Amino acid sequence: MNIKKFVSKATDGLLDDVFRQSFLVSVLSSLCTIIVGIAAVPHFIDDDWPKVMAFILLGVAILSMAILLLTIFDRKHHYIWRRVFMAVTILFFGYLCYDGGPQGFLHIWILLLPAFSFITFGIYEGFITALPVFLVMELFFFGPLHDFLKYTDLSVDFRLRMTLVYLVCLLLGFFAELLRRVAAKRLSSYTENFKYASMHDSLTGLANQNLLAKYLDDVYTNRKENSSLGCLFVDVDSFKNVNDKYGHLFGNVVLIRIGEILSQEKEAFVCRWGGDEYVVCFADISEDVLMRIGEKYRAEIAACRFKDYPKFHITVSVGAVVIKVDESFNLDHVLDLADFANRTAKNNGKDNVTLSKADQADA
Repeated sequence: MNIKKFVSKATDGLLDDVFRQSFLVSVLSSLCTIIVGIAAVPHFIDDDWPKVMAFILLGVAILSMAILLLTIFDRKHHYIWRRVFMAVTILFFGYLCYDGGPQGFLHIWILLLPAFSFITFGIYEGFITALPVFLVMELFFFGPLHDFLKYTDLSVDFRLRMTLVYLVCLLLGFFAELLRRVAAKRLSSYTENFKYASMHDSLTGLANQNLLAKYLDDVYTNRKENSSLGCLFVDVDSFKNVNDKYGHLFGNVVLIRIGEILSQEKEAFVCRWGGDEYVVCFADISEDVLMRIGEKYRAEIAACRFKDYPKFHITVSVGAVVIKVDESFNLDHVLDLADFANRTAKNNGKDNVTLSKADQADA
């Protein structure tokens, strides 16, 4: 079970560009450190090997190790270390051109490096890495650096084939990353749409019960001393008669319009709790201000008129309560108090705003 969770978490992480790039830079920089570090040893111990190259390789190995550590422990500047590693990649490939030879790592990296460039750095930075690498390779194969090749007997046919293979791999890497980005963008769009749908009411676009629960959790998590939450529980009076007399389509129009009125207050968190019930929350608000807002809502809804039925009007009963944000604060507690306040408003004859005390509901 733990393995499944690890695989699932790793998969989700690789879909994120920042995580994927940092992860691949860490892997490739560690490989580069090992390969270049090992390659530097013969240059130090063998008198026939140039010592200048030994120090260059040692410097590249140390730089790769530094990039590895900084990528792991300094994620804030990950984009800087990624771009430094792009330069290290070009230097590393230059060494492979010098020392790889037909029997060495050169032909392997010609196949792998273009794909790694695009997957690790993305399309734009991948080109910025892959094209200079191509130029370095051509300078060694056909340019002024050819005389510095350790294996000077590389045939023209071999060099042409490696050039062609690199260009083909570059194009394949580009299109693979392009397809990955398109797929990731669509997946992200689907995920965002699903996340939005799971947190919002499909009819009114208001928050639903899931988002209300999250909002209340955030209120509790960010609470300060003497924090409070004002809550209005709005219930449409005799809404069943609206559906029966005018039809459900017009009933939906009424519910949408009520949601729009409730959303006019900038500081309000408005949730369609279900059916014809709404919950409206205000952080750190006094009872007097909460009652004024509740009365404003009630009056605007009562005065609301609809084009299709000019004589139609609707009323709401509003229960108001101010709740302390303490250890007992949770979704069920808030809704119990709000529902109690609403029932009190209903019992007072509907079309009114009634303030309820939290201790009355607890009693």
